[in-house]
Amino acid sequence: MAKQSTKKVTVTYPLTGTERKMDTAIYEPIKAAILKSLKGSKGKTFTELSEEVTKIIKKQMPAFKKSIPWYTISVKRDLESRGIVQAFEEKGKKLNRLKK
Repeated sequence: MAKQSTKKVTVTYPLTGTERKMDTAIYEPIKAAILKSLKGSKGKTFTELSEEVTKIIKKQMPAFKKSIPWYTISVKRDLESRGIVQAFEEKGKKLNRLKK
């Protein structure tokens, strides 16, 4: 029996250029949750971002049992490499926001 093929997206880590494949079915909802969380924000810590993304994903995908914070950091870093999200430091805090 043939294994069912799932669509994959290549996720890139901005500092090293390392690439990893991720199911589109996971990538897209996490990406949308990150963008929703950061929209209109002047900056959020990763903890704040991760907590909001977790709430959004648990509502949208209640059966999802994998580590939402792990997927959040992976997708956030990919969005940084694509120039959509910006990581910056302010008053000694590492923050994230949508790139202007």
